[in-house]
Amino acid sequence: MTVIRTAFLFPGQGSQTVGMGADLFREDAAARRLFEAANDAAGADVTALCFKGPFESLSRTRVLQPAITAVNLACRAWLEAHGVVPDAAAGHSLGELSALACTGCVADVDAVRLAAARGKAMDDAATATPGTMIAVVGLEAAVVIAEAAALLDRTEGGVANLNGPDQIVLSGTTAAMDKAAAHFESMGARCVPLAVSGAWHSETMAPAEAPFQAVLDPIEIAAPARRLYLNVTGGPSDAPDAIRAGLVGQLRNPVRWMDIVQGLMADGVTRFVEVGPGKVLRGTLRRIWPDATAYEVYSVGDLVAMKRLADSWKA
Repeated sequence: MTVIRTAFLFPGQGSQTVGMGADLFREDAAARRLFEAANDAAGADVTALCFKGPFESLSRTRVLQPAITAVNLACRAWLEAHGVVPDAAAGHSLGELSALACTGCVADVDAVRLAAARGKAMDDAATATPGTMIAVVGLEAAVVIAEAAALLDRTEGGVANLNGPDQIVLSGTTAAMDKAAAHFESMGARCVPLAVSGAWHSETMAPAEAPFQAVLDPIEIAAPARRLYLNVTGGPSDAPDAIRAGLVGQLRNPVRWMDIVQGLMADGVTRFVEVGPGKVLRGTLRRIWPDATAYEVYSVGDLVAMKRLADSWKA
C-alpha cells in the first residue's frame, strides 16, 4: 500500500506577481519550453508580461491563466528533477490543470494549452455578463452556504469557493454581490471584495463551457499516476471521464478546497508544498488545519525557495 505523505498544491489566479518565473527561465530549459508554449497558446508575449509587467496586463484572465500554469509547471519540473516528488496533488481552480499534469493525466504543454483556452473562454463570458466576487469572513461556512442559497437565485450568484471553516467566497452579478455583502455584514461578517474581472465559478460562466470543451475534447486524459483531488467533488478520482467532466464542471460550480485539504489530511499527508507563485494556499491551509505543529508547509515560487527545499529534502 502506497504511503501518501507529501502533496503538491498548485495556485490559481490571484497569486501572480511581476517577475514570476524569470529566474527559472534563465537557468532551466524546461521552463523556457513551457513559456514558449504559453506564448503560442495565448497568442501574446506571456513571457514579457510575466517578467516585466505591467501588472494590470499580466492580470488579464486570458493571459494570466497560461502564465500561472507555465510558472506552476516550471517549478514542479525543477523540483522533481531535484528529487522533490509528491505522493498526491491538487490545484485551486485554475491550479487543477497543473495538478493534472503533475499526476500524469495530461502533458505539460497540453495543460498550458487548456489554460489558455479556459482563460479566453472565461474572459469572453465575463465581458458578456460582468460580475465580481466577495470573500465572506468570520461566519461558519455552513451558515454562509445556507444563507447564500436563501438570499440569491443561482442565476445571479452563489458560493464559488469553500476556502475554510470561516471563509467562503461568493460570486455573481455586481448587484447580487452588493446585496450579499450588506446581508452578511449585518450578521457580523467581514466582506472583502476580490480584485477579479469576472464572476468565476458562477452561472455567468455557463457560456465558457462549450468553447473550453471544444479544446478539451481532442486531448487525451490518462488515469493519474498519483492521488489526484478534484475541485468539483472535493474528493479523489482516478477515472479519466470524471476528471474531464470535472474540468468543465468547475467553471460554474464551487471549488471545494476545504474538502480537498481535509481529504489529504485523512490520507495521511503531513507535508504540503505550494508549487508556484504566492502564498495564498498556505493561508487557506492554516485556516483549515490550525494546528501548525501537525504538518509542514512550504511555498516555493522561485529558485531560492526551491533550492532550499531540495537541500532539506536530501538532508
